Amino acid sequence: MPELPEVESVRRSLVRARLTAPVVGLWRSRLALRTGSRWRDERLELLKGASPRRWRRRGKHLLWALTGRDGDDVGLLVHLGMTGRIEVARAGEPRATHTHVELQLGDDRLLRFVDARRFGGVRARPWETLLREPPVGELGPEPMARAFDGAHLEAVAGRSQRALRDVLLDQRIVAGVGNIYAVEALFVARLHPLLPAARLSSTAWDRLATAVREVIDQGLRNGGTTFRDYRDADGQAGRNQGALWVYGRAGEPCRACGSLLRGFSHGGRSGVWCPQDQRRSRARQVP
Repeated sequence: MPELPEVESVRRSLVRARLTAPVVGLWRSRLALRTGSRWRDERLELLKGASPRRWRRRGKHLLWALTGRDGDDVGLLVHLGMTGRIEVARAGEPRATHTHVELQLGDDRLLRFVDARRFGGVRARPWETLLREPPVGELGPEPMARAFDGAHLEAVAGRSQRALRDVLLDQRIVAGVGNIYAVEALFVARLHPLLPAARLSSTAWDRLATAVREVIDQGLRNGGTTFRDYRDADGQAGRNQGALWVYGRAGEPCRACGSLLRGFSHGGRSGVWCPQDQRRSRARQVP
């Protein structure tokens, strides 16, 4: 599933596309996308006649801000799911297989949402409603925001018995971090992914917050991570997969110490750790 660096790379490619013409037409396939009552009520008709203003991102979500035909602010929320992507096409270009939403713009360009597995979702709402209601309204701070640091992590998770990787995957604690960057950050911080959060000292929390920022920044600089499906709106794959320390490399040598990396499964998600650099400390508090 695309995480913060991938979704941000899509946002940047959409900014480069300069979509400024109003929405003049709407087409929707008959197939349902992301399940759940909030996602089934898409209300895409709110976008007809609306004029684009800017693209934003919050966590793993894209938000397109527009001015509605009545002058009110409206927005489109996009969740890419596992295989979703956004395409900018010209009028007359054939729709890609698995296209589910197409917005026709006044300059004969088309904005399309394509999703083979249909785990993604789209919905339109008044702008302030989108920001206030779930999922956006429930998100924690962004990893690169001033509000995110070791003190924040310790305050919200310092007494928890949850595994550290689960803490990082909780979007209410930090927005946009998924399995790839959580596993990478824990390696950079030299912390075992299944260590209970309550075992960390303040110093370790600081180290983990710094590691999260580091791996997110690397992902952004590399245009995201592509293993199979992810592409930005220009159709470009990410380059970060070649720079990953451990994710997807179980059984291969650690790039730091040479030990064979080990895979694990916890909570229905797989991961990777280094038995040398991420030893599971027996100390009551991990420095």
